[in-house]
Amino acid sequence: MKKIIIFLCGIILLGITGCRQEMKMNEIQKEQFLLGTTLDDGRHVFSTFDVPYNENKTLLDAFLYNEFTINAFLDQLNEVETLRDGGSKLYHYNAANKEFGNEDFYVISCNSIDHIKDIYIAKQKESLNNKCSIQIDDLNGVSMQIKEGTLTKTGATVIITDTSNRKNIYGESYQLEKEENGIWVALTPINEMFFTDIGYTINKNHTLELIVNWEYHYGVLESGTYRILKGTSEAGEATIHYISAQFVIV
Repeated sequence: MKKIIIFLCGIILLGITGCRQEMKMNEIQKEQFLLGTTLDDGRHVFSTFDVPYNENKTLLDAFLYNEFTINAFLDQLNEVETLRDGGSKLYHYNAANKEFGNEDFYVISCNSIDHIKDIYIAKQKESLNNKCSIQIDDLNGVSMQIKEGTLTKTGATVIITDTSNRKNIYGESYQLEKEENGIWVALTPINEMFFTDIGYTINKNHTLELIVNWEYHYGVLESGTYRILKGTSEAGEATIHYISAQFVIV
C-alpha cells in the first residue's frame, strides 16, 4: 500500500497534500510501544521504539536503573497542555536541551478519571491519543458473552468472539461492575487482584473460552445486574481495550 501511495503522489500533483497526510498517518501507526517499566509507586512507563536515548540504553533502561526519577524527567520537559480528563498532562521534549537524547518526543503523564496513572513516551504526539482513557467495547468484530448454563454467584465461563483483523491477546485478569441507578460502579475486591501472566489468542473458529471464578476476588455476588470487563491489546499497542458482558444474579 505504501508503494502505491508514493506512486500516486509522484504523478498526481493535485493530490500531493492528501498523500502526504496519509503517509504521515501510516508513519504514526508504525510506532510500537515497548513492554514498559514499573516505577516504585506502581505506575508504568511505556516508550515507543522510535524514541532514542543513547547508543547504550533506552529511556526505559534509564528509569529501570534509577538514573533519574520520573519527576526529574518531567521537570526537564515543556508542558504543552492539561487534558480535560481529570488532570493528565502532555509534555514535549526539545532536542536542543541535549538532556534525554538528540530527537524531539512527546510524553503524556496520565491522571485521568479512569484512574489511569501511567506514562507514555512517543515520537509522534498522535501516538498518545486515548492512552489515558479506558476504551470499552470499541473494537469492531470483538465481543464477549456469558456461556449458557455456566453462570453462578461465584463465577462463569465467558466466550470471546474476535473476527477483527487484529492480533489481540487476552489474559486472565478481569474486573466486575454493578449497575446502580443506571451507573456502572466498580466492585471493591476483598482480596488483592493477582493473576497469572499468560496470554491467550482465539482459535480457528475465532473464539476463546475462559473460566472466571470471582469468589476469591469479590466473594459471592448478591442479586443485581453486573458486567464483567476483560482487557485486550495487540503487542506493542500499549492501549488496553476492554470488552464487556452483562449478566444478572437473582
